[in-house]
Amino acid sequence: MKKLSLQNRIAFNCIASTGVLAGILCAVILFVISRHAGRLAAETAETERLMTILYRVCAVGFLFVLTLQFTISRIIAKNSIKPVREIIDISGAITHSNLNSRIPLPPCRDELYELSDTINRLLDRIECAVEREKSFTSCASHEFRTPLSVLKGTMEVLIRHPRSEEEYRKRITACIKEVDRLNGMIEQLLTLARYEDSRRTLRFASLPLESLIHTAASLFADAIIDRKLKVKTSVRPPNISVHTDEHALSVILNNLISNAVKYSNDGGTVDIEAYRENGRLTVEIQNSGHGIPQEELDCIFERFYRSRAAGQPETKGSGLGLSIVKRFCSLLDIDIDITSEPGKTTVARLSIPPKP
Repeated sequence: MKKLSLQNRIAFNCIASTGVLAGILCAVILFVISRHAGRLAAETAETERLMTILYRVCAVGFLFVLTLQFTISRIIAKNSIKPVREIIDISGAITHSNLNSRIPLPPCRDELYELSDTINRLLDRIECAVEREKSFTSCASHEFRTPLSVLKGTMEVLIRHPRSEEEYRKRITACIKEVDRLNGMIEQLLTLARYEDSRRTLRFASLPLESLIHTAASLFADAIIDRKLKVKTSVRPPNISVHTDEHALSVILNNLISNAVKYSNDGGTVDIEAYRENGRLTVEIQNSGHGIPQEELDCIFERFYRSRAAGQPETKGSGLGLSIVKRFCSLLDIDIDITSEPGKTTVARLSIPPKP
């Protein structure tokens, strides 16, 4: 039965149900006639002849009904599964080269309409994922190619002829920086992949917010000192706790503070403020610097996107930090908003929900 096509299974079910009903009807007729056969004929021989004729008529009629029902059932089943066959044919013709094709929706909102709509929505998600992966692969290959090209060029220059110890040191130091940059991108890509699908890897606990902020800021102490930045932190009240995943929130704070330090003017200020507002916990990280043009604010959370703000072409990065921030904020139900006034300040604002 399982090896039959859908059309044949539908026909078989119709035949089986009709055959059972016809058989029951014939049995009832023969039973009634046999019980009252004496009233229909005076002699036993006549009764037997009548019963024989009835048996033959019922047998032939039963076979005729089954044959007729099989033919009708095949036609009905063929017409019934025709839309399903069309869905199969269209779905089978969709490949990676024509993912924008969709199944036409039938006029009636029946089960086939729901099936077609479900498949179309699945194709929408697949197309979006494929396009995202294509863009990601293209950007990743470009970002990896740049430091690798620098490493190769530097090595080729070093082996052409002997250099002074100072020049060797300078070139090798530049290579180490590019290797560190590659390692950083790999770590960020692994972080994105690890937390891409769900919240199952998160472990929520009640944590002191002030301690998390100070720990994150201390990671950039050398850069803060070198660039003579003024960092101010304010947590009101000081004992505020936040119910969240420690690693995820630390990554968010690390990336935002890193950007604030990286894109501040030398001798500028970085203000980190945390306070309660409307039942939610708000964290603001503000820095003075060149800022982000308004037309770029909608793009800053895209992978590998880097602002082309003038005045800081020497600042290097992978363009993955804010993508990671956006992903973790989504996992933690944190609202993030970044505003900027070009030439003055940039503010990253986090709105953290209360403990459920």
